[in-house]
Formats: sequence, C-alpha cells, structure tokens
Amino acid sequence: MACTARDRDIRPALRQRVAEAAPGGRVVDELGLCHGFVRVDVASITADCLHGYELKADRDTLSRLPVQVEHYSQAMDRCTLVTGDGHLQEALRVVPSWWGILRVEADLFGLRMEQLRAARPNPAPDALATCRLLWHKEALAFLEELGAARGVRGKSRAALYARLVEVVPEAQLRARVRQVLLKREEWRAS
Repeated sequence: MACTARDRDIRPALRQRVAEAAPGGRVVDELGLCHGFVRVDVASITADCLHGYELKADRDTLSRLPVQVEHYSQAMDRCTLVTGDGHLQEALRVVPSWWGILRVEADLFGLRMEQLRAARPNPAPDALATCRLLWHKEALAFLEELGAARGVRGKSRAALYARLVEVVPEAQLRARVRQVLLKREEWRAS
C-alpha cells in the first residue's frame, strides 16, 4: 500500500543521499537564484559542480515548475527533479532532457528513491545568472583581484556582474562562483 510522500519526509533523505554522493562538498537548502526570486530546494556544491534538486512532493503543485526550470537551467551545472509518481508524467513534459529524474516512493516501510534518469551537464548555462549567486562584496573582491574594479566600485550588483561577465571567461567564472559558495561561512537570504 503506497503512502503520500511529503517534502518534510523527502528532504532529509535527499540531503543525506546528496551529501554521500559528494564528499567534501556542501549541501545547502533553499539556495536563492536571481536574488531569491526562485529557490533551489537542495543544492549540492562541489569544486566541479553546482547541482540543484527541485522537490515536487505528491501534495505540491507543478504551477511554478516552468519558471523554476528556467532559472535553474540558467545558473546550475546540473539539475534533478525529485518527485513521486503523481507528478512524474506531467513533470517529464516540463523538464529538459538533460535534467535528472529521481522518483520517490513512500510506503509503510519507509521512503525509497530510484534514479530514473541521471543528470547531465547543462548545455547552455548563463554567465550572468551564475554571477547573481555572488553577493556584492564577493563580486567586488573578485574584480579587485583581477584588477578590473576600476569604474564599478560603489556601483550596483548589476554593474559588478556585467563587468565580471565582460572580463572573465565563463568556465573560470563558474569555477570561481562554486569556490566562493563552498567557502561562504554566513548564509543569508539573497
């Protein structure tokens, strides 16, 4: 007999699974994208990959999923949808083929997760969306290190991000953002 899987049941099991798959990495709940407009339910951060996991429990709605997919797909290196059978078919029509799919099933004996599709590398990440993961002081510090802060000190985050995209190759920029997120000690709403 199947039971309904709830976010509060799925999240701890997912966090444990993600942490075990990425030793030395960091697992963060509710990572803000686009300055908090969208939040990644669970993010795995390693030196090589920023992997976002979107949970859609049986009681959730998929109404926000297209917007979440758009923003996750801009900023993340890999993405995985975590869902039960109730949303699986509809969700498969929304998420891109490079997204992973992790099916969750709950019964009287507990929670099981089955990898239906492995996440593949994001074919078209957006450098500006990646920059938006940095706080103002982090973006400015990077520009100072590069000797490229002249003319943007005291400017908005948008100006700092634009300069970073202008002067840093995308692969280097993405690597630096992951490095900053791994070392960040104080997390706050973005």
